[in-house]
Amino acid sequence: MSNNKLMIDTNKSLPSQYYLDSDIHEKEKTKILYRNWHYAGHVNQVANPGDYLTLKLGDESLIVIRGDDGELKGFFNVCRHRAHRLLEGSGHVKSITCPYHAWNYSRNGELRHAQNADKMPGFDKSDYCLSGYQVATLCGFIFVNLDKDATPINDLADGLEEDLRQRIPFLDQLKPIQYDTGRPSSINANWKNVVDNFLECYHCTKAHPAFVNMIDMDKYETEIFDIWSRQYASTAKPENKAYQFDKHTSVQDMCFWFLWPTTALGYFPGAEALFISAILPDGVDKTTRFGHWLVVDETPLPDNFNNYMNNVLFVEDIALCESVHQGLRSQSYNQGPYMIDPDHSGISEIAVQHFHGLIRQAIGYAQGG
Repeated sequence: MSNNKLMIDTNKSLPSQYYLDSDIHEKEKTKILYRNWHYAGHVNQVANPGDYLTLKLGDESLIVIRGDDGELKGFFNVCRHRAHRLLEGSGHVKSITCPYHAWNYSRNGELRHAQNADKMPGFDKSDYCLSGYQVATLCGFIFVNLDKDATPINDLADGLEEDLRQRIPFLDQLKPIQYDTGRPSSINANWKNVVDNFLECYHCTKAHPAFVNMIDMDKYETEIFDIWSRQYASTAKPENKAYQFDKHTSVQDMCFWFLWPTTALGYFPGAEALFISAILPDGVDKTTRFGHWLVVDETPLPDNFNNYMNNVLFVEDIALCESVHQGLRSQSYNQGPYMIDPDHSGISEIAVQHFHGLIRQAIGYAQGG
């Protein structure tokens, strides 16, 4: 087990109020969402100057765009005139024009044109450039952070890039699947419920029967690090109830990673493919999990792979998270124990405890825990 510098001082889970209280949710926005690194996309989605994507983070709408200098830029998706939203979705632009009063900005964020500005004494276009934030890449993945003074992601996630490259030899060959649809993305549960569920496989034997028929749970391991964790199973069965795969394919194992506070990624056996997603709050009791699959050179996925992921595994997890969220409203429940055996087996909840410690560290302790 890795040396975890975070001191955990409780053996019980977060109290229910952490998942239900609107004041705590507001505190999370200012102290977690707006001060940490979140996954936004892949560099191949914004490969050329003018290519852009947008995302929602709490109350903020954000733009990531490839500037004329070839560098990635991060701008708040808000016109500096009257606060109208500038861009929607993803695409390509020669410049950014506000749909409201046609203020026009360069792809580097400078205000280029504002009607009648030349008739206003003292009006300086340089005073009204788009407001920006930090953008960084890690292994080709784009991350954003609204805190301009935040520590670089590679310094915070010490050892993560090395671990990814060691376990994913095809990492630099991955490209997003162009038409990656059909996967549920909206969950009627607090975002921390969704993260909790991702971080443990204690529930897998009961809740994911096809998964445990494929993965050798005796070889399942969980490790925690400063702000990230890893779940790994070294062997899997090509003939199984989830989807069948070639026993000679290069990927015969499974690995999931979590990067504080919202990024989940990993691969399944049978294909040189990787999923990555951001688990983002959309209010107290709703979560949006957005992301995509990436593959090597349009590698075909095993038969029934997409059906199992989209219509079985993800649906099972969504039902679990939504049921837990409803149960947290019961007057009969406040906290439960972490199930962590002395050997820290792969099905223990050590990564959930680690995540909860980071939550408590970020926003402080609410009454009762």
